[in-house]
Amino acid sequence: MTDIDKKLSEFFNKQERVKLAYLFGSTAKGKAGGLSDIDIAVFLDESLSRKERLDLQLKLISELAGVLNTDKVDLVVMNDAPISLQYEIIKANHPLLIRNESKRIDLEHRILSRYLDRRYYEKRWAAGFLRKVAEKGI
Repeated sequence: MTDIDKKLSEFFNKQERVKLAYLFGSTAKGKAGGLSDIDIAVFLDESLSRKERLDLQLKLISELAGVLNTDKVDLVVMNDAPISLQYEIIKANHPLLIRNESKRIDLEHRILSRYLDRRYYEKRWAAGFLRKVAEKGI
């Protein structure tokens, strides 16, 4: 466990409305450079409204900047993120906090299913588009 992992795990453990937290991006891969930000994702209590989630996101970003001694923090609220981003987050497989393992499994299963369903249709559309471009030009 890295120093960042430890700090983030301790921080999120105190945040009752955060149900899951993940590290992703270059920091999770151990490839962060001087210009890299720290990509963090959280899944918040589902009873929170969209406005409450946004307010909490802003509060968490501010507090994380202090905990990590940097303003290069990017915090994604998974409840509101596009499915492709949710997939990238779980693909990194770097959880920082899991309050309920069965809920984590259910969430990751739901994300994976939706992503794979969407990916199938995106590939079909792209293949059709490229075929038309090849036949008729741009």
